[in-house]
Amino acid sequence: MKTNSKTLQVLLWIVCSLFMTGCRNMKVKYEGFSSSPSASMRLVESDLRKYMAEVTGAANRDYLFCLDQTITDGSFGFQLKDNQVRMFGGDEIGVTHAFYTLLEELGYTFDVTGVSVPAVKKDLSLLTDKSITPKVRWRGIRQHVNFPMDISSYSIDDAKEYINSLLRMRFNKIAFHSYPGQWYETQVGDSLALAGNFFYGDTHFMYDSEFLKKHISTNDSVFCIPEAEPIFTDPGKRSRFAVAWMQELVNYAADLGFYVQMSFEPRLASVEQAVQTAEDIRKTYPRINALEMITEETGGWGPRCTAEEVKNTLKTYFPNEIANDSIVCAPIQPQQTDLNALYTQVGIITQAIGQLQAKEAFGPELKLGIYSTITRYTNGAYRLARLTLPETPICLMASHGSGGTATAVADLIRTADDMRHTEIYSWIEFDGLMYLYQNSIDGNARLMQHIGKLLPEEQQGSILYNHWRTAENRTSARYAMTSTLEGETIPDVFYEQYAGRLAIKDVEKYKKILALLQQANDHSRTYLGNIGFCWMGAWRSGGSFPWMNKEHVQTARTYYFEAGQLLAELIAQVDKTSPAYDYLAFMGNRVLCSVIYMDAFLEAAEIRTIRKEADGCVSESEKLRAQEICNRALLLFDQYMETHAQMMPDRGCEGTLVSIWNAPIRGLKVYRSQLGGVAPEELPHSDTPVDAPPLPIFYND
Repeated sequence: MKTNSKTLQVLLWIVCSLFMTGCRNMKVKYEGFSSSPSASMRLVESDLRKYMAEVTGAANRDYLFCLDQTITDGSFGFQLKDNQVRMFGGDEIGVTHAFYTLLEELGYTFDVTGVSVPAVKKDLSLLTDKSITPKVRWRGIRQHVNFPMDISSYSIDDAKEYINSLLRMRFNKIAFHSYPGQWYETQVGDSLALAGNFFYGDTHFMYDSEFLKKHISTNDSVFCIPEAEPIFTDPGKRSRFAVAWMQELVNYAADLGFYVQMSFEPRLASVEQAVQTAEDIRKTYPRINALEMITEETGGWGPRCTAEEVKNTLKTYFPNEIANDSIVCAPIQPQQTDLNALYTQVGIITQAIGQLQAKEAFGPELKLGIYSTITRYTNGAYRLARLTLPETPICLMASHGSGGTATAVADLIRTADDMRHTEIYSWIEFDGLMYLYQNSIDGNARLMQHIGKLLPEEQQGSILYNHWRTAENRTSARYAMTSTLEGETIPDVFYEQYAGRLAIKDVEKYKKILALLQQANDHSRTYLGNIGFCWMGAWRSGGSFPWMNKEHVQTARTYYFEAGQLLAELIAQVDKTSPAYDYLAFMGNRVLCSVIYMDAFLEAAEIRTIRKEADGCVSESEKLRAQEICNRALLLFDQYMETHAQMMPDRGCEGTLVSIWNAPIRGLKVYRSQLGGVAPEELPHSDTPVDAPPLPIFYND
């Protein structure tokens, strides 16, 4: 044993020596940089020495990073000549993208989850020069930072690593949206409105679940940013912590060269209050490039209004020629919901932007955002914004999910000029289906197709994608990266390329799996909207169990189950040491979770059959039946949590686990209490075993 140990030490020393020798012979030079290498270039240097040391032909080379400010369209690339590798871009982040393009050409694959290292890397000397002019100039992520599964529960170091992954994927923009009371403090009259109301002020407790306390290692009783838990009960300290955490993240993204946009909702505040809040945010986050004021979500649940009220609002905020525009007036009915609130907010924002633009020293670029999922309303609001602020970018979130966005944008944006002035928000995942595995690729492909038709020879200015979970959205995030760089990308072609990168040999089966998951995604968004909504408020009174259509639930379950069966077959063919295995096994785990989630809903949906007496009471026999229904469903949710917990590669996975406990599970316990007379804390048990077809296994114990 001693001899073997010594031999191993010698071998390790030789390997390390060779590695360090290779690194020492890689000479890094800079051209066009005004100062010492930035944070982004330090990250690049670290990755260069880490990854290029493994590449044949990479040693004894000069690596020149060239910042060429004559490049203004975001182009980047690399050139190989003699003994030099020249990587160029028009700004520092563009230069980093040139380097990661080089690594991608060598076989490395960068995802939102990290890097996949190929078993066999290409020889550097065999590469040819490559240059990319992105189809979308500014491309990246819109973080709502509002739910437990997104980065708003991460430690700052984990959140920074997430930003690093976006950089390596060659994104160059990030937007942080703050709902009121979350990430900024602002003066309201004589009072200071505090930040730190994480997750809309809903506290995600863990004290009543031994399972959660076992699987969440960094929190004791309340799920939040780990460092925030000790001061969670002190509103002032929590507010200051939230602001400091976001400041550090914004500054880090800015240091890496990202275009950073902050977003907030003036809602029905006065123009003066909107201006005040904008000033407060600018002072709090001086490194941001843009400040966006966006309307709150319009979706049909807002206050009712009359035609007269809407017309008076138009007269209050807009000149007559705009207030009487036919497109603006088209959605007005004698009675409707939402429209007056939407037009009022557009009016407040346009006037606030006008006042702020008049201040020469204000700073960041100002933008108007519209979040409306009622297309006829959005059309009127968009027209208002374009007529009032013709040179101001309009940020448009026109639907839920990528499929809805593609359809809505095609209806709303019909001219090249409008497209040039519009920043589009699409989706990598929809938060109404948060507990399910999603595939958003088809909708985003249709979106890029429409942009290509309107701007065939031009760049689109900006596209940002909403997402919350990280590991679960690896494939869709990769597609978002690919299509914004290359333009319209046929999903099947993307699947073939991605399968090739990960050494998935049965490409046809892989494509069929993703097609089934796309069908599950589209069906669920269309017919089961919010079946997996993670906002606690949606479940406070019980939730959607009694009114979800069981046939639609069963259809979605069938798509997931068929995808799971094919995944099990595909995984059995894959080398367990390959990058494909971890990727497919995780996908299989989350597809299995989706099947179990649908099973739990099918069981819980039976509570609609519980009969009440004329006085509203429930008989003893019906109480027992309600208990049995709820308990069977709760036991299935236990299976979901156990299955989910077996694969949790990032902090967001922990957030999903905590969220399902505090949202649908608590909601079902509300019904069990109301209809079955059971105390919410009582553990579920069932005299009838939960029966379901056998599910595929995707991983080893």
